[in-house]
Amino acid sequence: MPEKGSRVLVPVGKRKMAGIVWGECQNSPPESITIKPILKQLDAVPLINECLFQFLEWVANYYFHPIGMVVAEAMPPGIISAYKGRQNAVSRPFKPGAKAPELAAWSEKNTPYALTEHQEKALVLIKKAIQQNQYKTFLLHGVTGCGKTEVYIHAARNVLAEGKQALIMVPEIAMTAQIVGRFLKRFGSSVSVLHSGLTPSERRNQWSKIRNGESNIIIGTRSAVFAPLERIGLIVVDEEHDPSYKQDEHLRYHGRDLAVVRGRLSNAAVVLGSATPSLSSMHNAMQGKYQLISMPERIAGRPMPEIVIVDRSQKGAKVNSQEVKRPSWLSKQLYQEIKATFEKGEQVLLFLNRRGFAPYVFCPDCGHVFRCEECDVTMTFHRSLKKKGEGDLHDGLLRCHYCGSEHQAMPVCPKCRGLSAIATGYGTQKVASELKKLFPEKEICRLDRDTASSRKKMETLLQNFYNRAVDCLVGTQMVTKGHDFPYLTLVGVVAADQSLNFPEYHASERTFQILLQVSGRPGRNTLPGKVVIQTHNPHHYVFKYLMGHDFNGFAQEEMSRRKALSYPPFGRLINLRFSGKTKRKVEAGANNVASVLKKGARSHLFKDVEILGPAPAPLSRIKGRYRYQVLIKGTSISDVRKACSYVLQNKAVLCPSSVRMDLDVDPQRLL
Repeated sequence: MPEKGSRVLVPVGKRKMAGIVWGECQNSPPESITIKPILKQLDAVPLINECLFQFLEWVANYYFHPIGMVVAEAMPPGIISAYKGRQNAVSRPFKPGAKAPELAAWSEKNTPYALTEHQEKALVLIKKAIQQNQYKTFLLHGVTGCGKTEVYIHAARNVLAEGKQALIMVPEIAMTAQIVGRFLKRFGSSVSVLHSGLTPSERRNQWSKIRNGESNIIIGTRSAVFAPLERIGLIVVDEEHDPSYKQDEHLRYHGRDLAVVRGRLSNAAVVLGSATPSLSSMHNAMQGKYQLISMPERIAGRPMPEIVIVDRSQKGAKVNSQEVKRPSWLSKQLYQEIKATFEKGEQVLLFLNRRGFAPYVFCPDCGHVFRCEECDVTMTFHRSLKKKGEGDLHDGLLRCHYCGSEHQAMPVCPKCRGLSAIATGYGTQKVASELKKLFPEKEICRLDRDTASSRKKMETLLQNFYNRAVDCLVGTQMVTKGHDFPYLTLVGVVAADQSLNFPEYHASERTFQILLQVSGRPGRNTLPGKVVIQTHNPHHYVFKYLMGHDFNGFAQEEMSRRKALSYPPFGRLINLRFSGKTKRKVEAGANNVASVLKKGARSHLFKDVEILGPAPAPLSRIKGRYRYQVLIKGTSISDVRKACSYVLQNKAVLCPSSVRMDLDVDPQRLL
């Protein structure tokens, strides 16, 4: 009998497929069922250890996801799930990838320093939990530039001294190069990386090293939480508030939450670090579930950057000066600060969470707006962009950022056949282009998905900015996360209101986190920093607390607003999303499920559960599929899950077969 956790080859219909031995059936099968024999055992040694077994079963149960699909999500391509249809590779014995990734070690100019009092206090608490083999979750709330990464490095050294392993999680691939470089300097070949940017061969190579115990420090993104570690002593989730830890398709897990669960199952210390903790983590700390560690000061007593709010409303905006023809997105204050910063030979970062040249194109003759034929969104205008599958640049493309469809721009208006179509608004491409006209002698680059289409390009661009080969970086959220640039002294936020207007209950929290994070990029070295934030709504409470870098004040006010409406962290949510090609069938499926849930709530089948919807999703059609939502809301996760389980038991009769129902437990996006 193959051991538990071993891969075996089994017949499935006319095919032969690889599977994992999960256990021995205790009951005899019914006589009507014929059990087919295992064809062969593929690997001499089980690929999944006992600790990982328990963890994967917990994940499957909590997220209502089939265990086989959870295992496939946890393993590298080509072990259980086929890679690009190469099913024959799955049916062979496991072979580690021959190619190891090149770990990009940045040549940082920072010099070692003595730990601060706050760093020492944090390490004492974390080290105690590691040495006692004690599960404990710490919320490390430290301002930007306070030295959280140095705490992680010293804690990892303590873990290695105890003969254990450390898992360091970061939200984005863009962040791994810098943090990998710092860990490589301290720990050398003991470091492995895991993230989706690696090739399948590189991922198998790293996965095998971890499984064989050759790597003791693993750095990766959310999927690294599934690493085959056996001796976990420490799990660090850096920038724990970041929404990138939540996967929005297939297995909709949250990497931070799973890190806490894995730490509990492994009796490991878990450190959640952030300058802007999620309100759910802060609430857990206030309830005593996590231990709060505060680091309120920057290294060497460096001051926090000054934050200036610029009123861009019609009442607050001033007429453009005739001396310099500034573009409409650039205020006089921000222009003067950029000019002064360049004159001092220092660097500028401009944040705008909208890529492309302009967000939409319309015809002024008839008012027609160019929208994607497959999605309920406008097409974004890109200037000089590579078309999919081609290497040449095209001068003007309309692209949908959801399904990827493209059209040549500027097209004839399909409604009136006019030729007057114009691009309106601005994105990172337009901002960088117009800034280059104002400062032609400066090197100005963009960092977004269009310019950083590969890991190599992203790392090269960030390294160039770090080495001062670039004077100004214009970027989307990629530029806000954890980067440390010594000569960056000015940050400009072009349009701070965008995320405030999202139709989501946590829009204010996300906005505050993004703005405070990007405000923490300048002035991290000896040079003082400054932040200029342009907004049309300067009196919003987000900006009041932002001015004083007051996270605690913001958290208190935001929590009071959430509590009144029983939204997380004071309530729990499960989002049921229905999608299909026929709007009528999708709406009918959503109505059937909502009706059954509301009836169950009225009859107290589920206690303290509120059913919201059905309603079209804010993005009501994506990739040709209509989308409806039903939100299950309650004060207890067990009650919410009970309602969800009831729906799953009756799904076949409630939903047409052509309608897909996806479950999102603890949703982070409701669009």
